[in-house]
Amino acid sequence: MTRTERSGNVAGPHSTAKGVLRQSLVGPEARVLLLEIDNAPLNGLTQEVRAALSAALAAEVGEAEARLDEAHGRAAADTGEAAPDACNRASNGDAGSAGRDGETLTRAPEGGETPGTRPRTGARPVVITGAAGGFSSATLVEAGAALRDGAPSLADLCRQIDLYPAPVVAAIAGRATGPGAELALACHARIMAMGARIQFPEAGLGLPPMAGASQRLPRLTGATEAIALLLDARPVDADQALTIGLADHVTEGDPVPAAVEFAARMPIPAPVIARDEGIRDASAFVAAIAQARRDTARNPMPAPARIIDCVEAALYLPPENGLALETVIFEDLLETTESRGLIAAARAERAAHALPAGVAAGNGEDIRVLGLTGAGPQLAALALLALGRGIRVIWAGPEGGGDEASLQRIAAWVRERLEAGARSGRMAQAQRDSDLLRFETGQPAQALAQAGLVVHARAGATVDALARQNPAALHLVIGGAPGRAGLTIAPSGRVCEISTGGVAGPLALAGLWRLMRGLGLQPVLSGGLPQIGRRVAAAGQAALSRMLAMGVPRRLIATALEGFGQAMPDLAEPEPGQAVRGMASDEVVRRWLSALANEGYRQIAEGSAPGPHAVDFLLVQGHGFPRWQGGPMHLAAERGAMVLRSELRRWQEDDPLWAPHPMLDLLVSKGRGVAA
Repeated sequence: MTRTERSGNVAGPHSTAKGVLRQSLVGPEARVLLLEIDNAPLNGLTQEVRAALSAALAAEVGEAEARLDEAHGRAAADTGEAAPDACNRASNGDAGSAGRDGETLTRAPEGGETPGTRPRTGARPVVITGAAGGFSSATLVEAGAALRDGAPSLADLCRQIDLYPAPVVAAIAGRATGPGAELALACHARIMAMGARIQFPEAGLGLPPMAGASQRLPRLTGATEAIALLLDARPVDADQALTIGLADHVTEGDPVPAAVEFAARMPIPAPVIARDEGIRDASAFVAAIAQARRDTARNPMPAPARIIDCVEAALYLPPENGLALETVIFEDLLETTESRGLIAAARAERAAHALPAGVAAGNGEDIRVLGLTGAGPQLAALALLALGRGIRVIWAGPEGGGDEASLQRIAAWVRERLEAGARSGRMAQAQRDSDLLRFETGQPAQALAQAGLVVHARAGATVDALARQNPAALHLVIGGAPGRAGLTIAPSGRVCEISTGGVAGPLALAGLWRLMRGLGLQPVLSGGLPQIGRRVAAAGQAALSRMLAMGVPRRLIATALEGFGQAMPDLAEPEPGQAVRGMASDEVVRRWLSALANEGYRQIAEGSAPGPHAVDFLLVQGHGFPRWQGGPMHLAAERGAMVLRSELRRWQEDDPLWAPHPMLDLLVSKGRGVAA
């Protein structure tokens, strides 16, 4: 594919945006304008990128007008007629003008420009793509207000693409996510590489789309697919996109050459907002909306119902009204507690997935053999996860720690789980047989020398001896121990905590990190014992138990927690004879949350938790804290350090467990927020 770098076509104040948008003329006779977003690391659609794209499109239209003026001037000179003024031609809708290369260019009919009915003018077709193998995948989680602030808005840019007087084609490699997916959807056609993905994740943040996807998507795919894509927030691969009408063509390798060819062959622009394939069958559309409302009737989140309202508007409202409705709903939901909490939880999750410096620097060997000593439910869970990933498991007998009866009982439980998986059809018989062959129990301690990782149920002299016998392996103790690396699996079975104990170097830690992720356990690195989540959750439970002992009725506490979205834990019965004490549901929840946040700050101050995001991630993903509430540290930040400290000081009169941690005093004295 020939390519000519284009210069001087970004006018005025946008000329500084060359660093985020590369422009070139490509294709036969350089007749296609290629716009390549280059805004590492995720090609986010920040104000600078949006302004550059908008300016490039506007500049091309302006140059096309100039080319038409020149062509009309030449034609008038040849015939001896006066050349019409460009502005008059644009407003009066001249037709039949001679264009570049002798093609006949037809202007828009009088009465204005209607997307999808405008004939092609002298403007070049456009292909929009992203650099570095990705289209654009930055969402509100990564880029925040940078995706919303400044002009033009993403919605304005997408509307500009609707009205562009020549075809605009998206060449999608990698991921087009959120705003990137909306930009691709606004293009008149989409060419996807085989491994590309499109995803609309806003519902997971408690939001509708922000730039018109709720109006464009159902026009392409119909209501059922549009609602599924917007509510489930699932990524769609290229083949699926082609099947449902979201993609126009799928190609191997770089999609840009195919997109350039596709754009050059499109006879007229075909903006999605003017198409009607998905809304022609009105009765089917209405039925899909009704079914979606039934399916989401019990969903406590406000976003699903409002997203369905937006999709319904695509059938009943003109495009401009439907787009305006989506904008209003987006702005409304952005201010809700649920959306703020979901965004906070997503940011905490993203921070937790970032590799710690020590892990990123290491490149240790993969762990293919797991050794276990002692007995306990976390070891059984590890064994089951490892077997499911093809890892050999060697479980030492009593000489490795633990009594024979406990070891046999735990091993029998693992085998029964494997058998149950085969009986239910979740696992093939051959897979069960393979897992059982790799599950070696009652082995002598010497067999652990084959393991790259040995996990011990508890610390002690036996662990020390085994570590001396097999120094090449990394030895972890469940719950951690002084001088020993530790591991704790959260109750959810989705996350875990790891501590180095001062003995695990970068290479060992890197291998362990990869293993835990491979087992489906996202690790959090603890600077102390790996008990951050357990201790924070325990502080909250202690606060609930204390309120129960103060005479607050169990039913009142349970109702307050249920209203928050939290299940009531099992609490021991208090001493009899305590007088009943009334307490507002809001205070019950605040006392519980304050205890959680206070302990979170204790963990941060002691160096165990790397920050508030780690506490929130562990509580949400590991201990059942409602995701839409964001996490106790997020909610403490919403209230403010001074308010949190004031309430804790007042409640500590009931019990020292509410005594504010000194870190709060420090934050207040420096005027910093709780999330600092």
